[in-house]
Amino acid sequence: MKRMLFWDNKDIVKLLSESLDRNSVSIVDTDTIFGFLGTLTPETFERLNYIKSGRSGKPYLILLGSHDKLKLFVPDIALTAPIMGLIKHCWPGPVTFIFKARANLPEFMTSSGQTIALRCPKHPGLQELLRNYNGLFSTSANKSAQPVPERHEDIDPEILNEIDYLVVNTHDNQDTIKQVQVIPSTILDLSGITHKNYTIKVVREGAYPIEELERIYGSKFTK
Repeated sequence: MKRMLFWDNKDIVKLLSESLDRNSVSIVDTDTIFGFLGTLTPETFERLNYIKSGRSGKPYLILLGSHDKLKLFVPDIALTAPIMGLIKHCWPGPVTFIFKARANLPEFMTSSGQTIALRCPKHPGLQELLRNYNGLFSTSANKSAQPVPERHEDIDPEILNEIDYLVVNTHDNQDTIKQVQVIPSTILDLSGITHKNYTIKVVREGAYPIEELERIYGSKFTK
């Protein structure tokens, strides 16, 4: 690891962008959990696979700067009015949506079932950084089968040796690092929705209450 940075560093976006554009990987404190961050390239995909180990080609979450980027990754037909109403209600925020992917996307972005996981984070630093990209890979900052770190001190030292930067929250007045509550995002699977089936499947209950999402969507989800 080159060094620890803080989100209130005035040069944070420049430093991260320069690093990411070299296909390097960093770990950042997000609005949910500590996560790896990398560009949408095959080189970065392989780099993440190496660091995570044991992923067996599984795809990674892609972070977006806004819902306007959805059409780059998802067919227009999947972005119905009810779906867009739900997305606009909870993005930016801790809800990950799984869609059927656009047919022209490279394999390293999608699952074997041609699905893709997308989220727009509610985090000022990430939002500013994402203005420079169509999307960025992200995944929890742990090796496969290891616990997800709740504090930056919990991150595996072997992982820290493989990244450029560790970006954490700002200092408080006592010059200590502010910690945020670690809650994973809620994950909803929309990939099975068709013109005859409008049901959303809950993959994981997380930071966003399912009951509120069902109310916005107008019907119950399945589990």
